[in-house]
Amino acid sequence: MLEVKDLSKAYKNVQALNHVNFHLKEGIYALLGPNGSGKSTLMNLLCQQLKPTTGKILWNEQEISKLGYSYYQILGYAPQQQGLYEEMSGLRFLTYMALLKDIPKKEIQQEVQRVAQLVNMQDHLTKKCRAYSGGMKQRLLVAQALLGNPLLLLFDEPTAGLDPKERVSLRNVFDKLSHNHILLIATHVVSDVETIAKEIIFLKKGEIVNSGSVNELLEEYCQPSLEDVYLDLFGDDEDVTVD
Repeated sequence: MLEVKDLSKAYKNVQALNHVNFHLKEGIYALLGPNGSGKSTLMNLLCQQLKPTTGKILWNEQEISKLGYSYYQILGYAPQQQGLYEEMSGLRFLTYMALLKDIPKKEIQQEVQRVAQLVNMQDHLTKKCRAYSGGMKQRLLVAQALLGNPLLLLFDEPTAGLDPKERVSLRNVFDKLSHNHILLIATHVVSDVETIAKEIIFLKKGEIVNSGSVNELLEEYCQPSLEDVYLDLFGDDEDVTVD
């Protein structure tokens, strides 16, 4: 179980997160909110790329800051930014990431092929990363997050740059993983998570403004779709995206 307790993060005079609380078990959780709502800050805190101003993050009741390397062994993360090594081939990149994750050398080839097939990249691994489209780069980032079959999977805008067919394919991958993994998907595209999320967490200006299952939220807001709930909460923001 992943538990976030009273988590806050401030940058000088900006409060990026303000007393955030939630806990996650196996299944898919969607973190919904417009750009600037604090989604990426929260992801970076969960990955220990940032330190919280206040609060705790617990994995199975232990603070992740005290778990050391063992925490990274259960963590898979696909960031929003496509920070790939442009001169590496997809195969070399995934192999390199597998080595960093301490996957046994005799298992790396099979593991790389497994994750490449999950995101439909198995036929493109010999190309250099600089030759990939934005969508292909995004799929490669998702693939590296799946290396080693980690229990906790964090995805920050995972469908950025993907066409509708690729989005559906990736949703199917997430749905299969949800039976024995915890997935937290940060996005501002409602359709990416509406049909697969166990729970929706709405984040606005660094605070959780509501959470619940899709059906619970539709009933509470008396709306026919999650997109309408989203617009109720974020319609005054300039970057609302519900496609």
